[in-house]
Formats: sequence, structure tokens, C-alpha cells
Amino acid sequence: MTVPNNERGSNQRLPVVLLGDGERLRAVVAAAAASGLIEIVAQSGMPQAAALPNIPWQNDPRVLLADVDAAAALLAGSTRADLAAADLVIERGMHVWRLPPLARSFSESCEALRRAARPGLVYRVASWWEHVVDHAWGEIAWPEGFRPLLSELRLAQPAPAETSWRVSISESGGGALAGEAYGLCEVLVATRNLPERVFAATRVFRRATPAGTREAEDSATALLEYVDGGLAALTAAWGVPPTQTQLLHHGASASAQLTGDSLSLLDSAGTVLDHRPLPTDWLAADIQRFVALVRGSAADRAAVTLERHLAVSALLEAIYLSSQTHHPEAPLKFYEVQGRSAPRA
Repeated sequence: MTVPNNERGSNQRLPVVLLGDGERLRAVVAAAAASGLIEIVAQSGMPQAAALPNIPWQNDPRVLLADVDAAAALLAGSTRADLAAADLVIERGMHVWRLPPLARSFSESCEALRRAARPGLVYRVASWWEHVVDHAWGEIAWPEGFRPLLSELRLAQPAPAETSWRVSISESGGGALAGEAYGLCEVLVATRNLPERVFAATRVFRRATPAGTREAEDSATALLEYVDGGLAALTAAWGVPPTQTQLLHHGASASAQLTGDSLSLLDSAGTVLDHRPLPTDWLAADIQRFVALVRGSAADRAAVTLERHLAVSALLEAIYLSSQTHHPEAPLKFYEVQGRSAPRA
């Protein structure tokens, strides 16, 4: 067994292994190259024909991890596959970077956090919210005392193929809401914490073919009630035009509009008071943040991000459960069941 080398100079690229297959692999590979801070030294999980050229490939990730000299692993598979791969990587004492969601359920998310809690280990799930904070949120000229009273999350994106892992509950844990709308849900939780109650419904309305086998929802709607009397309305859909990605926060005298590429502050008449663009290469920036955490051995800072992802997991769990029970559900009750402290505002 080789030991991950975290002592390499800061001018050297961090050696990592790539584990994954499917539609997220290409985006992660592109982000890794754009980050400029890592070197993929080995790969597994994908068919050999789909592997990166001139980089060692191994069919069995366990064999690869036992032999490779690397500090960390980038995971780019389904949610189920990434959870399993993360366990293998952690057992080798290597750092982990992967895409959200944290897990397919709240209990599974708690277990992922328990496994990740090892001294000196950085386990990072990419965060779009932190990207928004870095480039826009802290720069906006917020009115004094601005507080969201009504939030609107609106997501509509093209549907995945019927053969995609994203339509499988066992692989993904959820559809349009847990997938494409995840980043907006993370921002909503980060800025308003968890609601007191959730009323929700999810459905499968559209299929690419009459014989489709989609399990995950292509449409989700939810109404969130907060302890301070505030409200939020969520709508996420696959294959329903027009395409949009938007979160609106309405305060007493102003509104904030967050899209995939900008953050704007509007007055009550809709006039733009401030506008900040967002870079589109957020995954590359997240990998750069990961490398900084690894080189600084900042596992405690990485844990803050994981706790926020856990809160998003609680929100999603409440939405999906409410759709099944047809009753309001409380996200915080999942923390009680698991014996965890409620997230702080």
C-alpha cells in the first residue's frame, strides 16, 4: 500500500484518482483540467473505451486504490455509486471530492457523515452556494435589515434519457428536485434555514417514450412554512418549457433574484438596483477549494459544508415524504430521529 502524499509543494499539482462513469464524468474531467491544481494519475469505474487516454486504467477500483500513489479521489458516478466509492477511498486514508447530493436519504446522509469523520480527512461534496457567496452574495448592496419573507424556487430543465441513472430512485434518490434543483435548494437552506413544515406533491407526468421506466419524479411542487411566518414555494420539473433556473427572495421592500449566472437586487417595482455576474466554471472553482482544504488539512472547515448538505437532505426527505403521506412533514424531526442537533440559522 502507498501512503497519500500531502507534503508535496503548493506549486505541484495534487495527485488524484478518478472514479466514475456516466453523464457526470465529462463535466468533472473538464473541471479538473480547468482547475489547474490536480493531476489525474489513475482511473477506474468507466469502461476502458471511455477512459482518459494515456492515464492508467484499472477495471477494479479496489485494486487501483491499493496500488496507486495519490492523495485524493474525484468521484463522478451516480449518487449510489459515489457513496460506495467514497467508502473505499476513505478506507485507504485518502481525501474525497464528489458531486451532490450527499446521499439518497437523510439516514444515509447521516451515515456518510459518520464515515467521513476521520481525523485529517477532507470529505467534500461540491457546494454551489459557496460559489455564489464567493462571487456575488457578499458584494450585493443589500438594504439594511433585508430578510426574505417569501421565496420562489423555479426550475425547469430538459429531461434525462430514460436509460439515465438519474431516473432511477435506487441510483439517485430523487428526480428533478434532488438533481437539477439541488443547487437552488442548497441556497434556500443556507439563506433561510429549514422550514417548520412542508406540504408537497411529486409526480411523473412525461416520458421520452411510451415504454419508459422512469421512477424519479419529473415534477415536484412544495410549500414551505417557516417559524417566523415566512413562506417559500418550490417548483421543479423535467421536460417542461421554458427552461429556467431561478430563486427569488422577496423582502419587505426589495427582492433578490438568483439565476445560474447572476445575482440581482430589485426594488418593489422590479427595477434592478444591483447586479453581479456569476462565473460558470463553478466546479473548477470547487475543486480548487478542495485542494486548498487538503493542503491546509482543514477537515473542520469541510465539515461545515457537509452539515449544510445534511440540512438539504432533510428538506428533500420531508418533501418526498409529504408527497407520499399527503400530510405536512417537518424536516427537523429527522434530526431528532437520528439523534443529531438541529442546524443553526
